[in-house]
Amino acid sequence: MRDTGQSPPPPPERRVPGVSPSLRAWARLLFRMLTLLSPALAARYAARLFVHPRSRPVTGAEERFLRSARTHRLASAQGAVQVYEWPAAGPSVLVVHGWISHAGRMQTIIEALHAEGLRIIAFDAPAHGRSAGRHADLQRFVTALAAVSAAFGPIDGLLAHSMGAMAAITWLAEDPAAAHVLAAVFVGMPRDVGYLFDSFVVTLQLRADVRERLRALFRARYGRTPEQFSARDLARTLRVPVLLVHGTQDDLVPLEHAHENLVGLNGGQLHVAHGLNHSAPLRDPATVALMVRFLSERLKSSAVRTALAH
Repeated sequence: MRDTGQSPPPPPERRVPGVSPSLRAWARLLFRMLTLLSPALAARYAARLFVHPRSRPVTGAEERFLRSARTHRLASAQGAVQVYEWPAAGPSVLVVHGWISHAGRMQTIIEALHAEGLRIIAFDAPAHGRSAGRHADLQRFVTALAAVSAAFGPIDGLLAHSMGAMAAITWLAEDPAAAHVLAAVFVGMPRDVGYLFDSFVVTLQLRADVRERLRALFRARYGRTPEQFSARDLARTLRVPVLLVHGTQDDLVPLEHAHENLVGLNGGQLHVAHGLNHSAPLRDPATVALMVRFLSERLKSSAVRTALAH
């Protein structure tokens, strides 16, 4: 390789959903002050902030879209979960949003799937949208997903984004109730919670001792390190067709994560969405059409085979 004498460009700065540059600057100042006062206090406050998503209000357009659904209020271990249903005669697809999002932001993909004759179920995760709670984490996402599946299943297909994809692959790999699922699409899925944890630490510029205290608090609460909550490892256990979709300009989760997750998938596929950021594949017409086709073909062909067998 020829040495041009120029340094390689620095990697893009880590980002956390919902944290603007001004909010990031304010948070860094706050944690510098807290750390000087008490590293233990700074770690405890960071642990609380890590599971406290910022509220994203439902816009007028999103409200009009959600009114097209049948709405349900589902009791769960995490409190009331807001569920939306678009009935149809075809197989059922569960759509799962990501961190600091809600079901209304999945409008484009929901409408496209429903237009294919598929029954769509979506929900607001705990502490998101119109669901109850002030705190959320991967386990709360998974618990809510399992409750929705039990109440509105059987679920034939999954389409999930970002943290929702992490929850969906966890449920699919670990819950026997997920055995009915025939195909899944995961968009912008992180490799593991460890990467999200590190992004949080870098965003706040936590001092090394505060970071280690925070890791200890995480392990005490969940019984595992952030890296042990791994989509890459869970992928090896799946036996259903999976399509991974990832934008080349994803500003939250590097494209390399999709390639790492793909390695463990038995017959998995990866679609690289050129020029798209973290959430854009959910609205890009060509990418939406590809995801809908992937699910529709597999779910409907399976439904035909089942009907013929009977």
